[in-house]
Amino acid sequence: MERTQLGRKFYELGLELGRAGTVAIGSGGGTLARALARTAGCAAALAGGEVRFHDGTCAACGAWLAEHYGFSAALFVRQEGSRVECWLQGGQDGHFTETAAAGSGPACTGEWDLLAGADCAWAACRAGEYQGELGPACAQGPAALTLALERLGYQVTARPLPGAPLFESDREGSVLRIRTGGGAVVLPGADALAGLADYARRPQAVPAFQPGEDGRTQS
Repeated sequence: MERTQLGRKFYELGLELGRAGTVAIGSGGGTLARALARTAGCAAALAGGEVRFHDGTCAACGAWLAEHYGFSAALFVRQEGSRVECWLQGGQDGHFTETAAAGSGPACTGEWDLLAGADCAWAACRAGEYQGELGPACAQGPAALTLALERLGYQVTARPLPGAPLFESDREGSVLRIRTGGGAVVLPGADALAGLADYARRPQAVPAFQPGEDGRTQS
């Protein structure tokens, strides 16, 4: 069976498992097995089920997890070359084997992985070096906006403060606007954090304090 056909079959299987409740899903042997396991898991979640991916290395481990935690089913996918085997406990109990057609291409897929710490990396790359004590500021936008402001040297608050700049980004971090006593200005840049980094390197980004009604008000 060709890889995309296998994917459809595992998607349909996942839909059935999702309707039954919670399912434990694991895989071993290669990227095709991982992709098929994730395909089934995504379908199960779309069907309203709870999916628990696990790092157990065999079908028996997944079956134990399902029994121990009271899950409705356990699915484990094993790949050896172009051969794919699947064990299913609960629901449609049993073991069945599928073979990916050798003529359809290599028995592997592109990698599907998680890049952890993306917000921190984005903020660190865009913000660059510490610019010194830049004073208080308020951030409204993605979490990375706060991280970048803190890296640059701002003391970030959750609520606007009198005299402190307010940095506002759209939810997807594309555009950044700064609000000060002089009004609102859109900061140019490839994205919100690029605009912030450019602004922080300008002389006006360094806070200047002047006496005000409350004693110290940032201008």
